[in-house]
Amino acid sequence: MYADEYLPDDAVFDNDADVSIDETSSMDTQDRNIKKRYELYKRSDSDYYSFKVKKQNEDGDIVRHKVEVYSSPMHGYIRNASSGLREPYKVGSKYEDLFFSVSDVGIHKDSETIKKPRSLFYRNPEEFERHQFGKVPQEIKKAWHDRYVKVRAILQD
Repeated sequence: MYADEYLPDDAVFDNDADVSIDETSSMDTQDRNIKKRYELYKRSDSDYYSFKVKKQNEDGDIVRHKVEVYSSPMHGYIRNASSGLREPYKVGSKYEDLFFSVSDVGIHKDSETIKKPRSLFYRNPEEFERHQFGKVPQEIKKAWHDRYVKVRAILQD
């Protein structure tokens, strides 16, 4: 997904000054402008939000990581929470069980407009763990896998 594919060259956003991109980097002007437009495009997506999590690195230092999330709208199409890719299946359909789903009930600092829990869909529990820096208990992974295999068998018939 590239910004050039979705945004016209003359795209205008109201809060153009709110996007911060390091001006002292070695990026040339064209790359910086493309990155800035892409950030503005993501912010214009109502299902996109981001937040920071604290994680301990190998040296034992606490580091804050930005997590960018794409939620799936109610009665809309399932969207991969980490990549933003829209799946051809609707939320609430029989295909929903092919995905590991999570409800994000947190109100994050970057998303003042969120009032309801958001539905997040991942291909599997391991993708959720990599994306959110969390741990899923083994019992939940096994239950999801058993349900996934059962649903795949039903859908292939």
